[in-house]
Amino acid sequence: MLRPILCYALLVPPVMAQFINPPEVYSVENSASYNGTIAPGSLFVVFGANIGPAQAVQASSLPLAPQLGSTSIRVMYASTPVDCPMVYSSTGQAAAVLPSSVPAGQASVSLTYNGQSTSFPFPITVAPSAVGLYAVSSSGLGPGVFTDGSVTKSFALSAKNGETVTVWATGLGPVSGADNVLPSAFPNFPGVEVFVGTEAANVIYAGRSGCCVGLDQVSFEVPAGVAGCYVPVAVRSGGTISNFVSLAVNSGGGPCSDTAPTIPVNVMNQAIAGQSVKAAALAVGPVVVLRGLGFDEKLYLAAKLSYLLHARVSQDDVQKLLLASQTHNQRALTRVMLKYAASWKALDPATKAAVKAALNPNQEGAVADFGQFTTPAALAAAVGGLFPSQGTCTAFPSQFGGRSANGLNAGTSLALSGQAGSWTLTPSTTGQYQVLFGNSPIGPNLPPGTYAITGSGGPGLNAFNATLDVGGNVVWTNKAAINNIDRSQALTVTWSGGTNPGYVLVGSYLVSNTVGLAGFICAEDTTKGSFTIPSFILSLMPPAPTGGTIFISPHPLSRQVTIPGVDLAYFMDGSSDSKSVVYQ
Repeated sequence: MLRPILCYALLVPPVMAQFINPPEVYSVENSASYNGTIAPGSLFVVFGANIGPAQAVQASSLPLAPQLGSTSIRVMYASTPVDCPMVYSSTGQAAAVLPSSVPAGQASVSLTYNGQSTSFPFPITVAPSAVGLYAVSSSGLGPGVFTDGSVTKSFALSAKNGETVTVWATGLGPVSGADNVLPSAFPNFPGVEVFVGTEAANVIYAGRSGCCVGLDQVSFEVPAGVAGCYVPVAVRSGGTISNFVSLAVNSGGGPCSDTAPTIPVNVMNQAIAGQSVKAAALAVGPVVVLRGLGFDEKLYLAAKLSYLLHARVSQDDVQKLLLASQTHNQRALTRVMLKYAASWKALDPATKAAVKAALNPNQEGAVADFGQFTTPAALAAAVGGLFPSQGTCTAFPSQFGGRSANGLNAGTSLALSGQAGSWTLTPSTTGQYQVLFGNSPIGPNLPPGTYAITGSGGPGLNAFNATLDVGGNVVWTNKAAINNIDRSQALTVTWSGGTNPGYVLVGSYLVSNTVGLAGFICAEDTTKGSFTIPSFILSLMPPAPTGGTIFISPHPLSRQVTIPGVDLAYFMDGSSDSKSVVYQ
């Protein structure tokens, strides 16, 4: 991504409008978090096609102009058009400042390039405050952009407890003056909170940066008692929480270290330096867990349901059935099944039971995913923003569950053996192999024993043999007492069992038609036996009468394996102890 710092200007020759296609806008987002809600006075980015010149142009001086590289952006609210000060323009993306005069509510964005405008305005939601924190990867995930004076914090130069550091952001809110020049005053925005790990930090300053238009900085003291290479940091302003980025913290400064398994620092540094990273994720367990690695059971279930119902069931209908089943939406389930009512009525009781079993969320399977990440943004989006340091929590990335790597061909199939039986994993896409066990065994815990996945190799990967030892399962001991969760109060979860020494994840997710996927993950030492989830983490979950799930599972990064030619590989025990809950 192009950084929003006003540091250079490029001159390009004019392009005749009749030789280019009309501009198209795909999305409009906060330039730091890539969230679709945007605050007045903040930097936002427009993604699209033919929206600017092939050679990127960036503003080099103030005041910012309403047109740059023959690109202009206009916001419309309540029939009032407002031109946006332009920051940069290129063929695939452009950035501007949302004027502070735009009120909260619904608005729309139109873009014009070389005299041609987008066919339809793109709708946006404007909020009084919608903070986004910048990440080193320019993805809104992984290590954030933190400074101490002129020094940028990193894994090798971590922050100290008690030290004042600054996180760079955009979206605190509007200013009283013009948005195309630096503000004449730099007051603190009121009510801004910073959370580091599970602790609230003392905020020193939260306001505009003195360097750049639309850029904010939030300075705070690093709380005592937090340490690690991936300590999550989030900012809450106007009642909403920003994206989560990580900060390296060490009581003495210098290089950071983690006790809980996290993405190795050398691998993340490799990506940050622009070098590609080959990674592999192997996992066995419940399908609801495997989906996080891209497991897609729709193909299996479409074929199986078509066979049982004696009617063609589309993958689209399977997706609707799975969502209805996961969210306990009986009305939606009935609505989809109406299409197959005649087939259903003709089935005998045993076959009807088989249809219901096919949609059982506790089914298990296996997945093996091999990919090459070519940018730090891709690695951060896939894993770097998902596994925090011990004793801390982070939010599910918005990109969670998608593939962001170039797949590596590991051969025509892979073989799985172990206590769950012998199975063949077949490719669903390039570099991804999967198998659904069916009705045996039924999760959520894997039968203890040794599991092995072997591959003979292919054009993108050497032959390998990886093993996983599954020991005692983690048991959620206060499970019965947790049903209705007050999001404004901290929640303590207790467990027993698990591997010693070892680590667990405590987390939650909620899937709905309105919010999509929301959730959080906390990491803790297995021997602690309990973890208290802070209220600011619980507030990430939207209130919902059904569909929420809390889980406890072995830490997925506990078992690192060696695959020749691969920089980073894990074999994950997907066992979990979970329960449906209501968030209030």
